[in-house]
Amino acid sequence: MVCCFQVSRYGCVLACLLCSVSGAWELDESPAEAQDWGYRPAEAAVAEVNPPSFTWRPDETAAAYDLEIAGDAGFERITYSAPGLPWSAHCPDQALAPGSYHWRYRGVDADGNASGWSKTRAFTVPEDCVAFPMPTRADLVGRIPAEHPRLFIDTAEVVRLRGLADGPLAARWRELVKQADKLLANPPDTSEPPKYPEGTERKGKEWRRIWWGNRTHGIKAADAAATLAFVYRLSGDRRYGEAARAILLAVCAWDPKGATNYRYNDEAAMPLLYLPSRAYTWAYDMFTPEERERVAAVMRVRGEDCYNSLRGRKHLWRPYSSHHNRAWHKLGELATVFYDVIPEASEWLEYGMTIFYTCYPVWGDADGGWHEGQAYWLSYLSRFLYWALAMDIPYGINAFDKPFFKHAGDFGLYSCPPGTETGAFGDLAQNSASGKIASFMGQMAAVADNPYWVWYAAQHGDNGPGGYFGFLTAARERTVEVRPPDTLPSSKAFRGTGLAVLNSRLTEGKDNVQIHFKSSPFGTQSHGYNANNAFLLNLRGERMLIQSGSRDIYGSPHHEKWMWQTKSDNAILVNGEGQFPHTVKSQGRITHFHTDGAFDLVAGEAGGSYANLDRWVRRIFFFKPGVILIHDVLEAPEAATFQWLLHAKHPFALGDRTLRLEADTGKLDLEFLKPAGLAFSQTSVFDPPPHEWANLTLEEWHFTAATQTPEKFMEFITVIRVDGVDASASMTEEGDGTALSLALADNTARVLLQKERFQVHYGSLDTTWEDNEDGRKF
Repeated sequence: MVCCFQVSRYGCVLACLLCSVSGAWELDESPAEAQDWGYRPAEAAVAEVNPPSFTWRPDETAAAYDLEIAGDAGFERITYSAPGLPWSAHCPDQALAPGSYHWRYRGVDADGNASGWSKTRAFTVPEDCVAFPMPTRADLVGRIPAEHPRLFIDTAEVVRLRGLADGPLAARWRELVKQADKLLANPPDTSEPPKYPEGTERKGKEWRRIWWGNRTHGIKAADAAATLAFVYRLSGDRRYGEAARAILLAVCAWDPKGATNYRYNDEAAMPLLYLPSRAYTWAYDMFTPEERERVAAVMRVRGEDCYNSLRGRKHLWRPYSSHHNRAWHKLGELATVFYDVIPEASEWLEYGMTIFYTCYPVWGDADGGWHEGQAYWLSYLSRFLYWALAMDIPYGINAFDKPFFKHAGDFGLYSCPPGTETGAFGDLAQNSASGKIASFMGQMAAVADNPYWVWYAAQHGDNGPGGYFGFLTAARERTVEVRPPDTLPSSKAFRGTGLAVLNSRLTEGKDNVQIHFKSSPFGTQSHGYNANNAFLLNLRGERMLIQSGSRDIYGSPHHEKWMWQTKSDNAILVNGEGQFPHTVKSQGRITHFHTDGAFDLVAGEAGGSYANLDRWVRRIFFFKPGVILIHDVLEAPEAATFQWLLHAKHPFALGDRTLRLEADTGKLDLEFLKPAGLAFSQTSVFDPPPHEWANLTLEEWHFTAATQTPEKFMEFITVIRVDGVDASASMTEEGDGTALSLALADNTARVLLQKERFQVHYGSLDTTWEDNEDGRKF
């Protein structure tokens, strides 16, 4: 049978869905690998939003794809069909009725020949699912105004903002005008950034100076143009518009294939996707037609380079590239502004929106957790807020309807209560603090109308950021009152990212004992490299038991050979070997979590993170605020020795079975109840240390409690007492478990620790928790 053809709404040639598939080619349906986003919705999945988004493995033969959703497994009742999709991910533009569904897809090659249909997968849309359909490309483009400005503001919004500038935001407006006046008096350097001289050592001192220096140079110039353009748009003062025009034309004279090219230096290239776009749309009427063509030509090259990088790395299927996760929405800003003058811009726009609807954020979960840690949570999501505002104007989409964004601020609230001077797990997180994230919390609160996040920002006297973005976020109409989180649980598990934070006092970091725990299905990849089943302990807002090391530059010997390794964390080595480093292959999972006013519990399984371990269950019992019990159960395929690790900023005082750690904020006393015969040691040596040029003075101590005889099975039982709290421990062996009694000030806690289960009797709590067959699920 000869197939007929038609052209889809995406401009792709596709086979008619009614044609015979007798000559169908074979579709690549190989299983998703660990680094893949995977086939979604997975079999028997329950949707979090309606409609769910769909992703599948891209096929090298396919030039387009057909997607079908049906109410029955035989596809006799087609509910939704999308022929001629340009890539292997899609979010429908209409919600589905609550119920059960099946979905399948097929590929269409460049000649219009269709493959066979894929495996059918079932999913459910529940009654209470949030409606979150994605507009079609035509709909998106139709929402962009024909006139400028197009980004964050339109002509109607300009009128509203002018009223605010003359009224409640007058002080902010005056500061913004002062900033613009300074730029008039002292314009930024617009000389073209240099390339690396021949022979420059990659990641050496000179390389880093140019690499990061070109980024900051471009930001200073392009953001100055955007600031001047914004002030011009609201004030009408042509002095600001002329200055914005001059700077932008100078920046657009830089070679887009030179030092700021995306592949040459993506850090320098990314700001030049979105900052010039803002300046251009806000000062559009200052440019001549010839100048507009010149700007558009340069932005087309920059946009194409970014888009090709995203497509080339198959971002919709493998979306874990850290930099790409902040590149796509910068490309989206560019596409919004230039949609009618750059032919490919509407495709870039739809691609970026498809990323948002199908696989963003990759590092988050529905509880608001963030795999890469607090520093990158702040860095990436604060930039995403630009796109959240762009989705509002001109597209009329509320990004915070997504489940993750409804809870995104909880990660800051729980991991860094006000007064906390450090972050959680993750790259650079030790340099974070509540004061550093307060402004961002306020910005999110303004968009999400969350009373607890508003309270958080208010505890720091924060009025939000300055500049035009601060003005835009302050212009959001808040509809919620400040509310302290004293009625919320003090602790929270972010299950999808395998992180838990246990707090004795959520409202005051300076009076808080805080435990961070990680056991993550994201593994140790990217900037979330810390070992599974590792923990941190902060006392009164300061680090006590820490993740050790300090990044000099990403991927340096110290970063890779120390910080990415299990030996740098409060974790366990097996025969001196750690977990698979810096990879999703290191699999962990939070298996249990409980919180109430007096007691918290978290447990995780990380045996799959090791090449030489079958099982490692770590259970942490927190009798708030002053006693912590840690139970480790390890099983190895061969007899092995085990090394139990701790790290701190101060030296440990070692006893026979005890150690003490003292700092200005308090002290910790640790007692090893099990096993007997541990060999204690500590050192302050880093192997390897940071680069000398980084001038990092690291004074940290690394403690090891090592078993001496190789065994297949091992248990560690450890008690940590805060500030000398009186809590004597007695231990007896009962059958196949260990019974532990802790004499606490208000009550006696009794804990039964067994290989496959554990029981806690404390106050009104009397509960037994069971591990399942392999100990790796709830």
